[in-house]
Amino acid sequence: MAAQLDRLRFEGTEYEVASLDPAEMAILKKHVMKYMSGESSLLTRLFEDNWDAIVAAAGVAKSELKRVFNGMYASDNEIGVQLIRPTHILRSTAATEAAVNDWTVTLTADGDYWIGFDTNNTTAINIDKRIGAILWLGVVFTQGGNPTVEELLPQLDGVNYPVQVIRHAWWADNTHDLRVARIRPIIAKAGSTLLVQTYSILAQQQEMVAVGLTFATGAYMRLQAPTVIQV
Repeated sequence: MAAQLDRLRFEGTEYEVASLDPAEMAILKKHVMKYMSGESSLLTRLFEDNWDAIVAAAGVAKSELKRVFNGMYASDNEIGVQLIRPTHILRSTAATEAAVNDWTVTLTADGDYWIGFDTNNTTAINIDKRIGAILWLGVVFTQGGNPTVEELLPQLDGVNYPVQVIRHAWWADNTHDLRVARIRPIIAKAGSTLLVQTYSILAQQQEMVAVGLTFATGAYMRLQAPTVIQV
């Protein structure tokens, strides 16, 4: 029996969602809160505080992909969930859209482009059709030191979000000096376009990780380094 579809308004954007059944909800909670947050108190708090957004993104993915959700156990033809990987949203500067499997990025001082493709990453990426939804919740600078990015300007489906100030990620308050900044949650579904500009005080290479969840087919989740984007 097909899941009932509903309309959801999330952060100013309307989505069609298919509700998870009780068994799917139990899998979602167990896999995200037990396995994906692991021993990280930062991830645990982030996921707890954004649980409604996680459920919403799962519902969007189920509506888009029209399959059963089975979390980390998803078969090729089921919907799975994993942490956002660089290949899900990062692209090379080639004219043909190609995924990049590395969070390390060198950004120039003042304005630059982070998520995009083509010359200088100035063209919005396409979300692969094998991805039902990406839920983006924050940014982590994993190498400590002195991150230089102060602001992000996301553009989803051609609409600019307000500037996201992430300077507070510099103020690490934990013993590992891990730097994390939350942003206004973004759900990018299959077929969406995403472009993210940056503002930095200095040019510097750094590992800047997009933190959140990707809901995709099990077959896509098994690809170690997908380079061809299906749109």
